[in-house]
Amino acid sequence: MINPWLNYKDLKCVVLCAGKGIRILPHSEEKPKVMLDLGNRPLLEYVVDYWKQFTNDFIFIVGYKKEHIIKYAKKLQIQSTIIEQKKLRGIADAVNHVKNLVTDNFIVVLGDCVCDGSFDFPSDMEQGVGVWETSKLAEIKRSYSIETRGGFLKKVVEKPKEIPNNYCGMGFYFLKNKIFDYIGLTPPSKLRNEIEITDVIQNMINNGEKIKPVFFKGRYLNVTYPEDLINWKN
Repeated sequence: MINPWLNYKDLKCVVLCAGKGIRILPHSEEKPKVMLDLGNRPLLEYVVDYWKQFTNDFIFIVGYKKEHIIKYAKKLQIQSTIIEQKKLRGIADAVNHVKNLVTDNFIVVLGDCVCDGSFDFPSDMEQGVGVWETSKLAEIKRSYSIETRGGFLKKVVEKPKEIPNNYCGMGFYFLKNKIFDYIGLTPPSKLRNEIEITDVIQNMINNGEKIKPVFFKGRYLNVTYPEDLINWKN
């Protein structure tokens, strides 16, 4: 049985792939990070192949060397829309670019995050965040930490210095269009002077929004450094 949240008739998957990938240089000198090969396929192919089990309607947020992604997306057997993020101001800003393109439920996926496994979607989920249980604390430190209470998110911290548990926040978000209001109400962070998606989510939590952890079982890789490109086998 399909989860009610996923059964939304106009469900779209927004793939964020505008960045250059500074930390993965020199590999991203000639093309954007999402078009780098992981094994023998580009990152973006892994992303689309996984998420098209939920929807065939994708929105790609592009920027750096966008022509590579545009050309590639045209070859895929999906419905695709291309939106350019001309100034890179972070994940929340990228999400804000689809404000007039999504209706209610929509998925946001970071184009440099790949997975192989399955999610346990709560039957009563209104909004959710992908959560991966891992003993690799370094993965949590370079992503974000998650704390829960009563089955809901209590606290999210970007690039945490202290690790409260083994919950790693993933680059996958299951959202409703009410998030756009919170993006407008969230100030830039001191960390990067960007409106962090984690700050937006925390703002939502603080204002009573019910956001659930969507636990994932399987392999997960947030491709950040050159060595990550060899840490995944088909």
